[in-house]
Amino acid sequence: MRATLALAAAVTPVLSLGLWSSLPGIADNATFDLAELPPLPALSPNNPVAVVSKVDSSSQVWFQVVRATSLRRYAELLKLDREQLASLNNVPSSHVFEKESWLSLPDSVRLVAVTLSSLNRSSERETLPLVAPPPLSATAKIKTGDSLASFLKRHGVTQQQLLSWNPGLQLSALTIGQELQIAEATSGQSLLAVRPLSSGGDAWPDRPLSSSADQPESLKPPIVGYQWPTKGVFTSGYGWRWGRMHKGIDIANNTGTPVVAARDGIVSFSGWRGAYGYLVEIAHSDGEFTRYAHNSRLLVKKGQIVPRGSRISLMGSTGRSTGPHLHFEIRRAGGAALNPLVKLPARKA
Repeated sequence: MRATLALAAAVTPVLSLGLWSSLPGIADNATFDLAELPPLPALSPNNPVAVVSKVDSSSQVWFQVVRATSLRRYAELLKLDREQLASLNNVPSSHVFEKESWLSLPDSVRLVAVTLSSLNRSSERETLPLVAPPPLSATAKIKTGDSLASFLKRHGVTQQQLLSWNPGLQLSALTIGQELQIAEATSGQSLLAVRPLSSGGDAWPDRPLSSSADQPESLKPPIVGYQWPTKGVFTSGYGWRWGRMHKGIDIANNTGTPVVAARDGIVSFSGWRGAYGYLVEIAHSDGEFTRYAHNSRLLVKKGQIVPRGSRISLMGSTGRSTGPHLHFEIRRAGGAALNPLVKLPARKA
């Protein structure tokens, strides 16, 4: 009997522990709070890893960045393809979005984007934000991560120009923070440094036409034919494109490619103009005028007389642009656009 009681006393704690461990777990909310987990990412049938979403550029949203964040980080957080996200924002895949810059995202990731602390959710918008870029400067500093090639490309200058504007410069001894001259400091070339006061848009104010009827014949600029305003690849013609009227032609080339006046005239506008980015507009003696848009740098100012073939700007990708190119327009005296190919000479093969 005593042996039986002793055996029961020894076995009881073990049985109690086994029964306790078999009971369903109970979490006391007063001491433990399990946050709701997000749904698991979709899995591909051939690879048991999260599927990276493809970027849909047909429906976009824009958010303002709260603090500097790399494009790579956003691609990881939003499960997006990095190269396609870079293409959507027209930046390299190594780009870092600075504070108060804008990030474009496909609408499909909006619900996740509003939860990110690096984005200002109250800044969300469904249309492209047209913001004034920083003013152009005749000097620039070398930034962290810069190579000589990236520095030259960003500022639209050549290596020869950089050396000529910075006497004694040793390219092999460049350091972060070093300030370099990126424009020729002469009175013969006017570099624009205008900070726009408003974002503008596609609307244009009424512009008084250039009248030459009351000028003496000796002062009237000669009426000559048009020439091609730059060299490059013809990428888009005049007419309907993507559901809207494209009122000019596009010629693509590298940033910094010279743009010249297609005809003698007087500069009627030189500055920032909304979706056109940095724009030069030239009025001609018969009332027609030409527009040269998306420039990276402007070399003329309003009121300047420019002969045909003279340099007026450098090609870029400012304003509403998907890459470095020149958008060129010819407008009649009343403001109506016409196909520039009607006026331009045939290009040689």
